Amino acid sequence: MRIRVVQRPTTPVVDGIDLRHYLPGHKYEVGSSLGALMLAEGWAEPVDDGESTIIPFSDADPFTPRVFDRNSPPNLVRETYPPYADTIATATDFERRRRRRPKSSGK
Repeated sequence: MRIRVVQRPTTPVVDGIDLRHYLPGHKYEVGSSLGALMLAEGWAEPVDDGESTIIPFSDADPFTPRVFDRNSPPNLVRETYPPYADTIATATDFERRRRRRPKSSGK
């Protein structure tokens, strides 16, 4: 649904949707539930399909700057062998003792 905001919403958040970035005079493309709410409250008016709008959360949305470097996320770097693992003694470092078999008397 395409709307033009005519008045700033009086409620900052509705059902987890932040309404603070909807500015009067701007046109937006929103979902039917949000559009119906804004029309019913008098915060917006419908816009014809031929007019251009700002689509929230798109690349053209000026309110959500996004800078991602997907090649090097700092929180997802995995060490294959952490440095403290060099000093851990493991069971493979020790020799296994062999049990002696009792001598059998062969009669």
